[in-house]
Amino acid sequence: MATEHPALNQLSAELDSDEIYDDGVLYGYWFKPHEANAVNIFLHKNNTYEFRYYFVNEKDSIVHLFRKGTFTVEGKVVKLSSDDGWDKYFDGIMYYNGNGINYYLEDKNEQFYLVKGND
Repeated sequence: MATEHPALNQLSAELDSDEIYDDGVLYGYWFKPHEANAVNIFLHKNNTYEFRYYFVNEKDSIVHLFRKGTFTVEGKVVKLSSDDGWDKYFDGIMYYNGNGINYYLEDKNEQFYLVKGND
């Protein structure tokens, strides 16, 4: 059955409501503002993930990719290991940063800037 809020339903199955809405909790749904359908990642409590993202290739074509795999956290570094490998535009490393109130994920090339959401 299709649902109106698939991300929230998946989050509710895995996290309690405090964790879903707390940016200080790494697990959950992260997305690129204004491009949530094109760039997002779901970090699961079992240290697996699902990542949708896009980049512009050398022919100025937009390429959309889906990757899944496992991740580890070392301090503020989130290392994503992809079942299918990575491309030359993204190396699988993101940084978890924040000011104590707002948190975000970003890569070293500032290609991805993701905020936490619930759908």
